[in-house]
Amino acid sequence: MKQLLLLTIFLATAAYSQGQCTPETDFGDEPFGVAPDTIVNFVSGEVDNLYFQQIDVKVPTDGGFAGLSFLVVDSAQVVDISGLPNGLTFECAGNAATPCTYIGGTTGCAVISGIPVEAGTFELTIILQVYSTSLNLPYSFEGYEIFIDGQVGLEANDNLSFKMDNVRPNPANNLATIFVDSKKSGYGEFRVFDLVGKEVYTSRTRLLQGKNKIEYATEQLPEGVYIYRLDAFGESMTSRLVVVH
Repeated sequence: MKQLLLLTIFLATAAYSQGQCTPETDFGDEPFGVAPDTIVNFVSGEVDNLYFQQIDVKVPTDGGFAGLSFLVVDSAQVVDISGLPNGLTFECAGNAATPCTYIGGTTGCAVISGIPVEAGTFELTIILQVYSTSLNLPYSFEGYEIFIDGQVGLEANDNLSFKMDNVRPNPANNLATIFVDSKKSGYGEFRVFDLVGKEVYTSRTRLLQGKNKIEYATEQLPEGVYIYRLDAFGESMTSRLVVVH
């Protein structure tokens, strides 16, 4: 059963990730590149908080980047982003039949997202496979890093004015329920985001001291992975929700 659940989550994530980002970088006359570059690098994050970083890739039309300009490039695939901290994954919006693959001469994108659960500075490598008419060329972009601040963690969450349990069921079909244990009464904002950080739902919710529950209708959402967050009393907690119809 556990393996079936994991497979369901993986398939939902893969299906939902297609189209979850749109390339935003104008590479100009550059034949091949990744943005942001290693000078700008990736944004920093915090343990137990939603993280998002978009990566744009310009795919070459020939093998000039490897000194083989006579080769005609068919496509390039993002094979892996190695070194990601636990809790972060990457998804692609490719434009070819193979996952995470972009046709030669086009610009594609990928997204690193999730809720990191460990702190530190993580050195990353973007690993590509470039496919030409006669041979395949591995290529890597090194020098990237993500800094995750560990000051916001489980110990800090224990000191919050409220505690938000995991959503049930997860994956959810038509309705998801989040249980909240609050130390005081007041109002909060319940929000749901897709994996590129777009807010898809928000509501003001009343919290009473003690046990509470927030019911959220998921039937209107496309299948995929979402992040939900509760802001109350100047504090916030986030977690992940999978929707499968």
